[in-house]
Amino acid sequence: MSARTYSITALLVIIAGMAWAATLDADDQETRYLRYCNDVAVWAAEEARGIPPEHRTGTPDYRGNAAEMCPGMRPAP
Repeated sequence: MSARTYSITALLVIIAGMAWAATLDADDQETRYLRYCNDVAVWAAEEARGIPPEHRTGTPDYRGNAAEMCPGMRPAP
Protein backbone atom coordinates (compact mmCIF):
# COMPACT_ATOMS: atom_id res chain seq x y z
CA MET A 1 0.00 0.00 0.00
CA SER A 2 1.13 3.50 -0.73
CA ALA A 3 1.31 6.42 1.66
CA ARG A 4 -1.69 7.93 -0.11
CA THR A 5 -3.78 4.81 0.55
CA TYR A 6 -2.83 4.92 4.22
CA SER A 7 -3.76 8.59 4.42
CA ILE A 8 -7.15 8.00 2.82
CA THR A 9 -7.80 5.02 5.08
CA ALA A 10 -6.83 7.05 8.16
CA LEU A 11 -9.12 9.89 7.08
CA LEU A 12 -12.03 7.49 6.59
CA VAL A 13 -11.43 5.95 10.02
CA ILE A 14 -11.39 9.41 11.61
CA ILE A 15 -14.63 10.41 9.87
CA ALA A 16 -16.31 7.15 10.89
CA GLY A 17 -15.16 7.67 14.48
CA MET A 18 -16.54 11.20 14.55
CA ALA A 19 -19.90 10.02 13.17
CA TRP A 20 -20.05 7.26 15.78
CA ALA A 21 -19.21 9.73 18.58
CA ALA A 22 -21.96 12.10 17.39
CA THR A 23 -24.46 9.24 17.55
CA LEU A 24 -23.39 8.40 21.10
CA ASP A 25 -23.77 12.04 22.12
CA ALA A 26 -27.30 12.19 20.70
CA ASP A 27 -28.22 8.97 22.54
CA ASP A 28 -26.78 10.38 25.76
CA GLN A 29 -28.77 13.59 25.34
CA GLU A 30 -31.99 11.61 24.79
CA THR A 31 -31.29 9.50 27.88
CA ARG A 32 -30.73 12.61 30.01
CA TYR A 33 -33.91 14.20 28.65
CA LEU A 34 -36.00 11.12 29.47
CA ARG A 35 -34.46 10.79 32.93
CA TYR A 36 -35.16 14.44 33.74
CA CYS A 37 -38.80 14.13 32.63
CA ASN A 38 -39.22 10.94 34.62
CA ASP A 39 -37.66 12.42 37.76
CA VAL A 40 -39.82 15.54 37.55
CA ALA A 41 -42.96 13.40 37.10
CA VAL A 42 -42.06 11.27 40.12
CA TRP A 43 -41.44 14.39 42.22
CA ALA A 44 -44.80 15.89 41.18
CA ALA A 45 -46.65 12.64 41.88
CA GLU A 46 -45.15 12.37 45.36
CA GLU A 47 -45.91 16.03 45.98
CA ALA A 48 -49.55 15.37 45.01
CA ARG A 49 -49.62 12.50 47.52
CA GLY A 50 -48.45 14.82 50.28
CA ILE A 51 -44.98 13.31 50.74
CA PRO A 52 -42.65 15.85 52.39
CA PRO A 53 -39.84 17.15 50.10
CA GLU A 54 -37.09 15.55 52.17
CA HIS A 55 -38.61 12.11 51.57
CA ARG A 56 -39.38 12.43 47.86
CA THR A 57 -37.47 10.73 45.09
CA GLY A 58 -36.89 12.25 41.70
CA THR A 59 -36.17 15.94 41.39
CA PRO A 60 -38.22 19.11 41.30
CA ASP A 61 -38.41 21.01 38.02
CA TYR A 62 -35.22 22.92 38.84
CA ARG A 63 -34.81 24.03 35.22
CA GLY A 64 -38.34 25.42 35.19
CA ASN A 65 -39.05 24.03 31.75
CA ALA A 66 -40.68 20.62 32.27
CA ALA A 67 -43.96 21.90 30.83
CA GLU A 68 -42.19 22.56 27.52
CA MET A 69 -39.65 19.71 27.58
CA CYS A 70 -42.01 16.99 28.79
CA PRO A 71 -45.31 17.56 26.99
CA GLY A 72 -48.15 15.49 28.33
CA MET A 73 -46.34 14.87 31.63
CA ARG A 74 -48.86 13.96 34.25
CA PRO A 75 -48.08 12.68 37.72
CA ALA A 76 -49.16 9.15 38.50
CA PRO A 77 -52.42 9.04 40.51
